[in-house]
Amino acid sequence: MFTLRSFIKKGLLEAIGKMADYQIILNAAGWLEKNVLEEEDLAEIEQAIEDYHKKEEEEKGLQTSNNIEDSLEEEIEETEEPIINEEEEQE
Repeated sequence: MFTLRSFIKKGLLEAIGKMADYQIILNAAGWLEKNVLEEEDLAEIEQAIEDYHKKEEEEKGLQTSNNIEDSLEEEIEETEEPIINEEEEQE
């Protein structure tokens, strides 16, 4: 069965990461004032926003560490000098 509350909450939750946080929050507050959403709905939306940002930071951190590792590997490859055997030097 269709309920406006579920419809609005679903739309706001799906907007996370696609719309600015403040837009989602203001929109949710407007629906709270109209008695469509309840405070528990806003708490759920707030938690979803926080979870999204935590996940985004973790992924960014992993990408940064991977980039650092790649850079170090490239730097090592560039600075490695071939090892010359002493016998080959004398020839």
